[in-house]
Amino acid sequence: MVKKDIYILVLTIITLAILVACSQPSQPQKPAEVKTVKYGVVCVQSGPIAFMGLGILRAVQLATSNINKNGTTGLGPGLKVGDQAYKIEVVSYDDGFDPAKSVAGYRQLVEMHGVKVIQGPMGCPCALAAMKINEELGVITAPLCASDNTRKMGDKLYVQERMPVQHYALPLAKAAWDRGYRTVCIVSDLADSWSGMSKEFKNQFEKLGGQVPALEIVDMSKTTDYHSIMTNFKSKNPDIIFVVMYDEPIALAVSHAFEVGYNGKFMFPSEMGPKTEQKIGLDKLDGSLVQSHEWTLYRKYPDMDKKGAVTNVLRQWKEAYNETPAQTAVPSWDTCYMLARAMEIAGTVTDPYAIRAACPKALQEGKLPQLIPATDMLDNGLPYGAFENLCVIKDGKYNVIVDKLIVPRSVLE
Repeated sequence: MVKKDIYILVLTIITLAILVACSQPSQPQKPAEVKTVKYGVVCVQSGPIAFMGLGILRAVQLATSNINKNGTTGLGPGLKVGDQAYKIEVVSYDDGFDPAKSVAGYRQLVEMHGVKVIQGPMGCPCALAAMKINEELGVITAPLCASDNTRKMGDKLYVQERMPVQHYALPLAKAAWDRGYRTVCIVSDLADSWSGMSKEFKNQFEKLGGQVPALEIVDMSKTTDYHSIMTNFKSKNPDIIFVVMYDEPIALAVSHAFEVGYNGKFMFPSEMGPKTEQKIGLDKLDGSLVQSHEWTLYRKYPDMDKKGAVTNVLRQWKEAYNETPAQTAVPSWDTCYMLARAMEIAGTVTDPYAIRAACPKALQEGKLPQLIPATDMLDNGLPYGAFENLCVIKDGKYNVIVDKLIVPRSVLE
């Protein structure tokens, strides 16, 4: 009987303890700490081509803001690297389009902020300078440079943001020839990408039977007067003038051509955009050819943007910066998303080699909100699969005449 009473007592005590425990308000679990990963940008933010450089910085700022809210593939907020959540903080440096300052910017962002990824700088001279030190610093470099040479340098931490423009020389030469243009004068920036494209265009156009009576190489970041060049071009009576530069100097060069009395057609790379449209007007460029991509069309004709990705970015950009972005924003946005997703796939924000190795997978998944979607990355760092097209300006509008300017993968590997 005593044992039974003791058993009942113990059972009663245990039951009361359970009831008391259950009656206590549950303590909320402390949310896991969200860490910060710093992400670098080095680009020109002042001077005559600042519009293009700010396109890089602002694209990264807007992309990372979206990632911090929604994640890389819409499963956010922020980065999910293993069990750890991260938000991205952008740190930047204005290199003034000066290669020496690009190097200084890289060192500062790495040494002061510990970044493992840097987008920029813009332009081949600045890109080549940064590529001399990025592996030494242990940082991924993703410059905006359309050279055909940078990806051949063996940099294991290199990402090329866009297709080398030299490979578009042949289809552009053929397009000009097919439209009946027989003489072309060319003014080009001295950067490896633009000068390479210009020289290759000249070579291909002359093979077709055309003539290039004048080819002028200039430093677009310092040239403020194109009147003498355009006067010389006018005297050659060309069918078309090929202006191979960024948007702001394109607008300046074209305006000076009109001022000296040139009334012919022009041809432009895909960097031609809002500044030229605003300063010159498409109605004055009738018959001119423009290398372009879907971004060029969708920002002008949003009804064509069936997926809505470009229209969404343009809306956010207008709200944030009250302007239409430069073309540089497009590859910069896409590259930022790719690199952020690569961190998640690699499971690290500190190992640049693992992050770089994960970049192809980030594109192959097909989950990123890209503006000019690439589907893969080559071993040399070049995203592949996003094709450009060719437009002719007619009645103040862009009209596609070549749907895809295809460069074979075998040529680029």
